Amino acid sequence: MEYFSKKNVRQTYLRLMKHKGSPESVGRGAAIGLLTGFAVPLSFQMLAAFPLAMLFKAAKVPALLFTWVSNPLTIPFIYPFQCYVGSVLLGHSFSYESLREASANLIATPTLANLLGFGGEIVLSFFVGGLVFGSISAMIGYVVIVYLVRSHREKRQLRRDRKAQRLQGA
Repeated sequence: MEYFSKKNVRQTYLRLMKHKGSPESVGRGAAIGLLTGFAVPLSFQMLAAFPLAMLFKAAKVPALLFTWVSNPLTIPFIYPFQCYVGSVLLGHSFSYESLREASANLIATPTLANLLGFGGEIVLSFFVGGLVFGSISAMIGYVVIVYLVRSHREKRQLRRDRKAQRLQGA
């Protein structure tokens, strides 16, 4: 759990804010990472995020970083819920509990073979639910990350300007 320590979270945040790309590029990277984090099975998220980041001229590091929205700690909650939402949207009658039980094997061993063995309706429900959550989180993530990067850079520039003024006045 040391990955989620206050120090590591702060360092990751600062690296993201100081990324050399434009705020929009960093935001696109975050959006791509969030979309693939929900819409692509765990083992293939980074493989999908990297070429998408290249295609859309997005920052690659944030794209890879934000795929971790779904990780071994969160997928026991995210995958069954997104399958349930997808099944509701598709008109299937899966219960949340049946999806939770069915996803236990996939969560334990996230491979393409296990995903395909899941059943066509459940797989389709997974992707539909993932696209819904991924699209919503990508849109929100883009706006939030662009705002945070711009705000951080403006504050940083203001501090630099104040420091330069103090040095000139001394």
